[in-house]
Amino acid sequence: MENTDDPAPRLASAAEIVGFVLGDLARNDHEVNRRAALRSERILEVIELARRHPDLYTADADPGFAERAAVMDVALRLQLSEDQVRAMQATAEFAMTLLPNVWERARSGFGSPAAVQDVVSRVRVLQAPIDAPDDVRAEARTAIAAVDEAAAEWVLTCPPAMLRRKVRTLVDRLLGDRTVRRHARAMEDRAVTLTEAGDGMSWLSIYGPTADLHAAYHRLSATAKHMQKAERGDRTRDQLRADLAAAWLKGDGTATAVTTKVFVTVPVQLLAGERPPAEQAEIVGVGPIDPLTAAQIFLDAGSFHRVITDPVKGVIVDMDRRTYRPTRAQRDWLILQHGTCSRDGCTRLALDADIDHDLPWADGGTTDIRRLRPLCPRDHRLRHRTRARYRTRPEERTVQVITPTGFRTSAPAPF
Repeated sequence: MENTDDPAPRLASAAEIVGFVLGDLARNDHEVNRRAALRSERILEVIELARRHPDLYTADADPGFAERAAVMDVALRLQLSEDQVRAMQATAEFAMTLLPNVWERARSGFGSPAAVQDVVSRVRVLQAPIDAPDDVRAEARTAIAAVDEAAAEWVLTCPPAMLRRKVRTLVDRLLGDRTVRRHARAMEDRAVTLTEAGDGMSWLSIYGPTADLHAAYHRLSATAKHMQKAERGDRTRDQLRADLAAAWLKGDGTATAVTTKVFVTVPVQLLAGERPPAEQAEIVGVGPIDPLTAAQIFLDAGSFHRVITDPVKGVIVDMDRRTYRPTRAQRDWLILQHGTCSRDGCTRLALDADIDHDLPWADGGTTDIRRLRPLCPRDHRLRHRTRARYRTRPEERTVQVITPTGFRTSAPAPF
């Protein structure tokens, strides 16, 4: 006979289910952090081995180029940029050496790569110069150790913004009146960066002295305000500032106007008001642009080249051994064909690349357009200074890299 007195099994509440899922998410997050720290340690191990055994990567046992080749090897295998690998290397080296407590949090999974990077980036200013006296160096080590001890606790409980604020406040307190030195170090990092934003647009960012950039921004604003009143057009103040900044930097209307060559392909159908079914106007090596912008660029151009179905026509294809340097026509055609550096996965513009002989000139290579390829300066140096092999795929106009450790890159999948 069935016992009806047993209680029915209790269903888990929504709160319990969500709590379980969140707990599992936290555990997975800790594992991700732990593996990220281990990956950085492995990267450092590879680079250190390359430093100790430079003959693995270079014929002349140059430690500097051996390290560069090792960074490229890591980047290719992990599908990262070399700059990303360098950033991971620098962060891990600093943390493992000077922030052992923070790094231990990362190794145990309780500190994310972003948290470690935040602490490292703010603590660097406490370092003493290499040629500083012993007492200054000891003071710097003590200050960094104080941040390491405090940050190792903050990493456990503070969200990112609070962690950054706490570390910054402590570093400022430890610096005291040494802000001049801090500003001098920050000045060394001033730079201009270009970041593509899609839709034919990009960000141009300037990192520099606050006073200079405030002055530049106020000049842009004042001029934009005056223009807005005068033209009574549809452009907003922000749009005017952006247009003015681009025009001033290009030198429009001045004797020093920019003469940098930018390759833009504009199908003739667009100029006639038609939209071709397959072709789009594009900035070579960057990507498509809208028809209106393409037409305006064409109208503003002082000169242009017409490229038809067989664009090699008119380009000297084969040159004898007396000529080492490619002609301008050859270079322009290679830029149009490749757009970017021809090495698998490299997106640096062919416009800024070196033209490399597939078979080196010193080994009997000729300046034949079929044996030439654009390689960015970084790849060009690695090709000639390391044991990495750069093999051209003639049918795909791409270059495969075979690293000294046997890794082979793959051609990018077609669109």
